[in-house]
Amino acid sequence: MKKVTILFLAVGVLFFLIIANSVGRAQTTQPIKIGAILDFTGPLAHKGPLYKNGIVKALEEVDYTVAGKKIEFIPEDTGGTAGTSLEKARKLTERDNVHIIIGPIMADAHMAISPYIANKKVLCTTLNCGLFDLIKYKNWFIYPTTIETITLPVGYFAADLGYKTMITGGADYAGGRLFIEAIKNGFEERGGKVIQQIWYPVGNVDFSSYLSSFKKADCFAYFVEVASGTQRLISQYHEFGIKIPILGTHISNQLVEKVLANIGDICVGLKGQAHYIPTSQTPLNQKWVKEMINRFGQMPGADEQSTYTIAQALLTALKWTNGDDSFDKLWPALLKVKIHTPQGPLSVGPEGVAITDNYIVEVKKKEGKYYLDPIKTYHQVVDPRLRK
Repeated sequence: MKKVTILFLAVGVLFFLIIANSVGRAQTTQPIKIGAILDFTGPLAHKGPLYKNGIVKALEEVDYTVAGKKIEFIPEDTGGTAGTSLEKARKLTERDNVHIIIGPIMADAHMAISPYIANKKVLCTTLNCGLFDLIKYKNWFIYPTTIETITLPVGYFAADLGYKTMITGGADYAGGRLFIEAIKNGFEERGGKVIQQIWYPVGNVDFSSYLSSFKKADCFAYFVEVASGTQRLISQYHEFGIKIPILGTHISNQLVEKVLANIGDICVGLKGQAHYIPTSQTPLNQKWVKEMINRFGQMPGADEQSTYTIAQALLTALKWTNGDDSFDKLWPALLKVKIHTPQGPLSVGPEGVAITDNYIVEVKKKEGKYYLDPIKTYHQVVDPRLRK
């Protein structure tokens, strides 16, 4: 009887080990799923394909494989609304079992999905800056920095040029006000004084009434949310004969080659902030730009570079976890990432905020073509509230 019992126990243990081993193999062969919430329709529909291209390029470079595990990429459309972004976050998390989400872009969408994805322990990333408030959720990779920091170098640069007084002009919405606030903070941190702030509605294309209200100042720093508005502002600035030096923001996003050609020679000498410069002569960037043109048929910009770098950082962290995409393993690995990218060196602060270089560029013309020439680098720019 004892022999029979022992035999049954042995068979049971063997059966259990076989089942456990099969389950283990199944788990290790499950693909890593990376979701993305991008704008393919709505007012920012032109950006969705660009952001997608950056992710696809990074995944193609590793043949959609990391640590021996296949990667499945699942992009979703926000429809341009925060509500739809939340719906897609639920779909990716509950139906697709995604542990990583890249995007969305807008701050209202970030705040709409944050409580949900934090509760689900999903690692989420911004696309182009993120609110400082996201830090409290402790699951956001904020790239390239906080909204309140990205334009800080404009203020630094104005003060470094010796300007003492500044006028600011900004698109009147939450993000626009934060971009301008960062300029103001940087300028006044270094001894300058903002004496006038002008706000124009989103989508504005006639700046005449605002330009005619200018006080006397050493410089004017602006933010316009779209390239067409920037083009109109610079043109009208010239038409009004204003001689106050002008400093721009997000120049590489907006003053692309076509827009510069439309503006003409009056744009030559314009200076401003750019987080990424497609014409950067670093070997890494030149190689990447060439490959992006060959793959997608057009010069890449800051949008493609942003998601390419984000995906690279995630892939680096996944290598360190040996393909384990669970939040408890992946998040601490991401915080240790230090890599070189087409944009420049990247590291991640303990709060999940990326630490990157920021640039000042000047519009120049050579052989009939306009281009952005980097004239100053502000290294490893950090949100002042996170400085140690």
